[in-house]
Order: sequence, then structure tokens, then C-alpha cells
Amino acid sequence: MTVMQPTTTPPGRVLMEVFGCQMNVVDAELVLGRFRKLAYEETQDYDAADVIVFNTCSVRGHAEDRVISRLGALRDWKKAKANRVLAVMGCMAQREARDIRRRLPHVDLITGTKDFPKLAELAQRVRAGEGPFVVIDGTERPDVERLPTTRPKPFQAYVTIMRGCNRPCTYCIVPTVRGREISRPVDEVVDEVKALVDEGVVEVCLLGQTVNAYDGQLPGQVTLGTLLRRLDAIAGLKRLRFITSHPTDFNDDTFAAMAECSRLDRFLHMPIQSGSDRMLRAMRRGYTVDKYRAIVDRVRAAIPDMQVGCDWIVGFPGETEADHEASLAVCEEMRFSQSFVFKYSPRPGTVSAESMVDDVDNETKKRRNNELLDVQARVSLTSHQQLVGRELDVLFEGRSRLDDTKWAGRDPAHRIVCVEDERIREGAFARVRIDRCSALTLFGSVVAVHDASR
Repeated sequence: MTVMQPTTTPPGRVLMEVFGCQMNVVDAELVLGRFRKLAYEETQDYDAADVIVFNTCSVRGHAEDRVISRLGALRDWKKAKANRVLAVMGCMAQREARDIRRRLPHVDLITGTKDFPKLAELAQRVRAGEGPFVVIDGTERPDVERLPTTRPKPFQAYVTIMRGCNRPCTYCIVPTVRGREISRPVDEVVDEVKALVDEGVVEVCLLGQTVNAYDGQLPGQVTLGTLLRRLDAIAGLKRLRFITSHPTDFNDDTFAAMAECSRLDRFLHMPIQSGSDRMLRAMRRGYTVDKYRAIVDRVRAAIPDMQVGCDWIVGFPGETEADHEASLAVCEEMRFSQSFVFKYSPRPGTVSAESMVDDVDNETKKRRNNELLDVQARVSLTSHQQLVGRELDVLFEGRSRLDDTKWAGRDPAHRIVCVEDERIREGAFARVRIDRCSALTLFGSVVAVHDASR
């Protein structure tokens, strides 16, 4: 690729729109940090933007459809002012780069899942009259440099500790678009978290497609547990968590560290996807329901207050009513704290899309989706009712999206807690007595504010 050359094009305003997972949120922060170094300002106003960047997702077709629709609608925006740049980055860009350029020639800049650190400088070159550029080489290791002002919440941060996935799940496009697993060195992650804490961060969430497969790129017995212990020792860090875990990637050391680390949240996100062994084999998940159950039992035995959340896929090719009933039964039995349910949609390039028939109709998928959510709602409500009268420590994240007279936050088990109290501020820690509940939310009264200055 051509070496970057300095340009006299003045900086402008950049708008970033993120689709998909929290890893995309972090990648967006990295890109915005590069734009800030070039003296760009961030904006949410399309008309004011000189550069618009879509950070895309390929996990589900709906996300890709939304991006294509948005890009098409921006043809007039592109024509209305000279030197405007329309850019696409992320998983969809990696998978569909050339097709995007063919169908939407007004898109100036496309970077893949490993080359996005170049995006800001390339956008500046496009504005100077160069381009368009399509960069999906995957030859550059993404940096981790970002500015405090690019974080959505100054007291919270997501930290990517590994990228890629080695799992052969038949429905998933992630290994294709993000490549093989690559872990960041332990010291590098620790240094980043220390820097974030110095900037005022009190809660860090570690990210990876299969985060518990982390190995630190070092010889010997380096595990996620190794990293958790190092991070747990950082003064000023008050909360630590990680997502997303694969059931087969846990080991004794990580389990031990989870029990030892006092700052680690009492919430484990570990997708099960189906309660049917037949479906799990078809998905190539690498475990049975019994093996998954054994892991949950082990975690709860070691850490009795650990809450487990999971993901489900309904309507996978060949799923019968009996398979679905098995999922409902497992959801009821396992007493998950939350369930994210997704209707199967074939993704081009995956085994299921290429060799399996999508034979469950949309109405059936929708019904099964709702039935699983109904079971989870009953389980959650029962669990929440047992918390009424108890006191929980809550980190408040902002105003409630449903009622802006209330503040919303989360306890260490990642449960949503809402209060109405003039002493609360964004980033405050408070002790809250739970007064009432719904299936999704705990409502309470502030007993004491621990730290309203953050």
C-alpha cells in the first residue's frame, strides 16, 4: 500500500455510527481517536459532517440491510458538498468490500477488521482528492491508542483483549471476517487498564469473541485467570467483567481466579444457543447440554452469587418442536439471569447457509423467540422478587431510557436498578434498597451515596 503523505486539507467534522457488538464500539473509539489527532471534531449531525463512518456487523442480515439502506440514502448528502467522505469499516466491509463499491460507487473508503486504524488518514487523503480506497489486507495489528473524550462514558471502558475466533460454529461468519484468535500480551492489557483508571475509569469490561480462550501470546500457563488477577490488583479499579465466554474454553485456573478476584462482577455471559443436543451438534458448538450444565454448576458452587446470562438461537435448520421444548425446559431449569434470543438467519459463507435448508418459517421462529422470552421473564421476575428488601451496590450509568426522572445503573450481577434521587449523578456509586421489581428492572431507594464525584 502507498505510504501516507501529509496533506494540507483542513480538518472537519466526523460522524461515527456503530452497528453490532461492543467490540465494534471499541474499534470506533480507536478510529475517533485517530480523527481527533488530525483535529477533527465529532458530530451527530449528518448535515454538519464532512466524514461519515459506518462501523458494520455481519452476524445478522438485518444489520447489513440497515447499512446498505443508509449508504444508499446518503447519495444526495455526498453530492451536496465537495470533499465529503463516506466510509465503511468492520465485518461487513471485510466480507462485502468489492460488492459495496460495485453497488454503491459513492462510497469513498472501505477498511476491513484489521486495517481500520488507517481509516482517518485515508479519509483525509480522500478529501484531498485521492482515492477511493479499499483496504482489506488484514496485515496490520490494530493499535489500542484512544483518547478519553472518545469514550461514551468517562467512567466506563471496554478493552479488547483478543480478536478473532477459532470455533467452527456452522452459523457464524465471525471466523471468516475477523480471522483466527490473536491475544494481546498481558502487560499491554494491564498498561492500558492502568491508563484508563488514571483517566477516571472505575469499570472495565474485557472483550473477545471467545474471551475465556485468552492466552496472552506467551509460553507457559497463561490464561484469562492470569490477566484477571493482574487487573484485580490495580488500585482505583472498582469493577471488572468479561464477555463473551465459550463453554469449552474454561479451565481450572480461570475458575479459581474468578472466585479470588474481589473486583470481578458476579455475572457470567455464556451462550448456550440451544437446549437440544441434536441442535448443538448441528451448530458444532462442541458441548452437550449436560456439559454446559456441569460448567454452570461448577461456577455456582465456587461463587454462589454468580449470575449466568446466555444467548439462544431459535429456528436453526432442522429444529423441531421437540428441540424447541428442550430449550424451554433448559431455560426454566438453569434459572438464567437474562437471555438474549435471536431468530436464525442464514449468513452467506457459513456452513449452515451453504449446506443446510432454512426450513423453519418466520412465524414459527417468531413464536419460539417469544416463548423463550416468556420463560426467561418468569424466571427473572421470580429471581427479582427475592431481592425485594435487600440492599445492593449500584454504579449509575445515566438517566433511565424509559423514564428520565429516574437514574439507571447496574449492580455487580449486571441487574438494572432504577432510583429517583437528586443526589445521584452519572458515574455515582450508591447503596440501594430494593423496594419493588419487574422482570427486567429493580426499583429502589438510595441508602447511601458512596461516590457521586466521578
